[in-house]
Amino acid sequence: MADLVRDMARDLRHALDPVLFARERLGFEPDPWQANVLGSTRNRILLNCTRQAGKTTTTSVLALHTGMYHANSLILLFSKAQRQSSELLAKVQTHINTMDGPPKLLKEAATEIKLANGSRIVSLPGDGDNIRGYSAPNLIVEDEAAFVHDSLYEAFLPMLATSNGRLVLMSTPNGKQGHFYNAWAGGDPKWQRESVTAEQVSRISPEYLEDMRSEYGPWKFEQEFHCKFVEADDQFFSDEAIERAFSRDVPLLELNF
Repeated sequence: MADLVRDMARDLRHALDPVLFARERLGFEPDPWQANVLGSTRNRILLNCTRQAGKTTTTSVLALHTGMYHANSLILLFSKAQRQSSELLAKVQTHINTMDGPPKLLKEAATEIKLANGSRIVSLPGDGDNIRGYSAPNLIVEDEAAFVHDSLYEAFLPMLATSNGRLVLMSTPNGKQGHFYNAWAGGDPKWQRESVTAEQVSRISPEYLEDMRSEYGPWKFEQEFHCKFVEADDQFFSDEAIERAFSRDVPLLELNF
């Protein structure tokens, strides 16, 4: 009886505290920014992160915690291609396979995990035409959001209308364009913004960064490792100038005959 009470108390603590869940059940010690994300109660989160920052690990923990402690929940994982979103789901599967006290599963496949409590975690490709059958998700994670077509974003946003579900967009930058950039630069206070540069990740050595600086060149290095939304150095016109050229809001010149 005492063991049952102790287990129930531990499970309640983990339900209320995803950071504690990560530490005690998954053996994962999050970096400060990862703890900020896992412990957040915000419904909209932007992760603008260097390569190898740990954003996939963070969101996979968030997906698993949501599925375990919100019965009958739907968690959707998107990326540009099915292979990438399946990698994110595979990270969730790894947590389940190695964790202390894993949940009971009804289904474990390359594109879907179904828990015994009715929750589903589904990986999908970045194709807005093939996702409209899903509704009312509790959590949507879009991986490499800066590289996914805006039509996907426009397709899944209405899904959150009735569920008031959470949305996490994570990526490295890809120029000053698209819904990820617009959300990051727009200043809307509904978004929690987390920026993680390579120097903030202890697992990335200074020697590796110097090597990558030489390999990538200055503008791409700033984008990949310093989370900067930059334009290519061989681009003749800026992104802003190109956008203005196609704008319908340019006033017509007055003609005098």
